Amino acid sequence: MKNIIRKMELIEKYISVSLFIAMLLVLTVQIVSRYFFSIAIPWTEELSRWLYIYIIFVGASEAVSRRDHIAIDIVPNRLSESANYVLDIMIHLVFAATSVVIIYRGYLFAQRMDRLGSITMDVQMSVLYMAVPLGFTLILIKSLLNVGTSFVALQDMRVNKKQLTPLMKTADK
Repeated sequence: MKNIIRKMELIEKYISVSLFIAMLLVLTVQIVSRYFFSIAIPWTEELSRWLYIYIIFVGASEAVSRRDHIAIDIVPNRLSESANYVLDIMIHLVFAATSVVIIYRGYLFAQRMDRLGSITMDVQMSVLYMAVPLGFTLILIKSLLNVGTSFVALQDMRVNKKQLTPLMKTADK
């Protein structure tokens, strides 16, 4: 399972870096054309915004994968290790359920936006709005992988406690 997570993180990093480099190149073209040649290229601003939106949603799934999302740590700091795993499983199940709803509603919304075209580029607006279901699909996958990882760690902890119990009893005698 950890191997799958690492491969997904690597793919996401390549996608994020590629999107960021593309956005940087588009913004460079915009700046150079505007300030050095006094030519405004209208599609550069819109494309850079679209690339930024995709970067945000890919980055959000990376944050879920690394558990870097916003969290209140007062409760986990007061719980035992096994209770922390149970809490982590519940949190990521809520993430997964929320992601399913957002994927569904986002896809429906993107379909409705298929009738509209972008202002400066000849691209359907549904391409932009598909960033939401795509990003939350990645978040769903990462949340389920986090649930699996925490569940395996919880099971390993319980197995190790059962193995340690007889040893502790003999050490006390």
